[in-house]
Amino acid sequence: MRTGVITFHSAHNYGATLQTWALQKTLKKLGAGPCVIHYHPDSIDRLYLPPRLDTFAAKWKYLTKKKVRVRTRKLRKKYDKYTKFLAEHFELCGNYRTYEELKTNPPKLDCYITGSDQVWNTDHTKGFDPAYLLDFAEKGSRKISYAASVGRANFLPQYREEFEKSLRTFDAISVREESARQAVEEASGKEVSVVLDPTLLLNREEYDEIKVPSERKERYILVYMMENNKSMIRLANSISVATGLPIIQRKPSKLFRNELESFFTHTPGEFLGEIEKADYVITNSFHGTVFSIIYNRPFISMLHSETGSRTIDLLKTLGLERHILEDAKAFRNMGQFTIESPDTLRLRIETLRLESLEFLKQALSK
Repeated sequence: MRTGVITFHSAHNYGATLQTWALQKTLKKLGAGPCVIHYHPDSIDRLYLPPRLDTFAAKWKYLTKKKVRVRTRKLRKKYDKYTKFLAEHFELCGNYRTYEELKTNPPKLDCYITGSDQVWNTDHTKGFDPAYLLDFAEKGSRKISYAASVGRANFLPQYREEFEKSLRTFDAISVREESARQAVEEASGKEVSVVLDPTLLLNREEYDEIKVPSERKERYILVYMMENNKSMIRLANSISVATGLPIIQRKPSKLFRNELESFFTHTPGEFLGEIEKADYVITNSFHGTVFSIIYNRPFISMLHSETGSRTIDLLKTLGLERHILEDAKAFRNMGQFTIESPDTLRLRIETLRLESLEFLKQALSK
């Protein structure tokens, strides 16, 4: 069997990369012969190109300013390191920059999988993109979604008809969030399973294959902020003062009072090493939350304003609602960081993992 996965694999984003790698590794373990379909439209690629590689460089007309020059060097370093990581760790098939290229000459596979990530979020795909609905797949092959996310509870009305038409051709459908199940079932006319994000299909030891252990000698708080949040910055500063611990964070510019440095140029493997060693994690990232759980680190999740529902769904499923913080004023005490009953949590994840793997096995074999 030969199986291709289409997702946001080319995004220079830790969550996008790690979920792709985790699904690729899981499919290998199942004997599904995986590759990652190298579909990388400009709408994604341009988000991560450093200025001197960006054909839309007019926005960088202030490059002569020192601050921007420094930022540009960091962007170039991050881009080069990240691109190398992707090339080394993904088994890519094809090379497609547009849907027309993909439709004209699709990779010849036995099975096609879309997901995980927000591949059905039309805000991210700049409208309806049939690539992520597998409309290009060869006749006679299997079409599966694994942990696909809509990013909201319903499809936007202007795209609903297109989603309905495409989803009705799928052989098996699963989503990542319970909140989207009903909308996808109504659109597809099929039973829809809720499964774990691919990153949770692996245990922490399996990430050693790509993890780069942190060499920091200092103890620290790791802040992983995907969406700028002043309340989150104030909370992190307060906890830094209370604990005496400095902060490391992902933005290229300094944000916190007691900040060691940014991990802006880190690869996904280096990011895992930083999470593993952190004394505390403060995040509004879904995957920042996931890897805090995988590495059993004390954490708090402040919800992303647009995509916080997926974090709520995950933490409720795992019985970790106490880690959700909607506003810094709701923070009670340091005990809110602590993962209680880690053995119970591990068993809960293992049960959900087995259910998710069973969905994949069944979907691949029918």
